[in-house]
Amino acid sequence: MKVIQSKLEHIDQLVEIVEEYRQFCGCKSNPEKTKIFFQNLINNNESITFIAIDEETNKLMGFVNLYPSYSTLSLKRLWILNDLGVSYKYRGFGVAKSLIGKVISFASETKAVRIELKTQKINNNAQKLYTR
Repeated sequence: MKVIQSKLEHIDQLVEIVEEYRQFCGCKSNPEKTKIFFQNLINNNESITFIAIDEETNKLMGFVNLYPSYSTLSLKRLWILNDLGVSYKYRGFGVAKSLIGKVISFASETKAVRIELKTQKINNNAQKLYTR
């Protein structure tokens, strides 16, 4: 598995996996709107999306989406980890752990003061993962 920053060339596979994630979270499917949303994020540099790719099949395994923010007190950047999704086909393979590892190294590279995590209060699996 390799973890890289998503580019427009990955958009179709990214939309598939984001739609799976959105449905898992109880949202109605809307691939067209999802595609436009992520195209705009990528084109306008409004977020950083890392993707995990199965190197044998070249299929997307999962994604993590970060939004930039800033801390006035520390006068530094911070990152908000808002979304992390792994395709049901690849759960249990360490994909989420690899994506979080990439986020941590990216935050360090960008000299971020911290990473803030966002998840539903009832999402026990995500909370356990983030705690580790």
